[in-house]
Amino acid sequence: MKPLNAPHKIDHDFRLYVPYPEGWKAHIKQGWEKQYCYAKNEGEDFFHLILNGEIFLVHGDEKYCLNCAMKQGIVTSERLHWQNKRPDENRTKL
Repeated sequence: MKPLNAPHKIDHDFRLYVPYPEGWKAHIKQGWEKQYCYAKNEGEDFFHLILNGEIFLVHGDEKYCLNCAMKQGIVTSERLHWQNKRPDENRTKL
């Protein structure tokens, strides 16, 4: 498959990491049936849509867009996250 607008210069690292990956799966939304993110944006009283082509994370029945997963601490852009966690941290997210 050929990229849409190749080549692109990448100025920074776009990778994301899941510090506690057990049970999490990444998906790409395909189709136009309505699927909602499990989290609400601050100041909103409704759940927002996950759009066609959007990458999102799933854990059981819960679905998170990448922005909400970042806000919830499910994902991080910190490459060395494993070095910075406390030894007493035995947490599994959700």
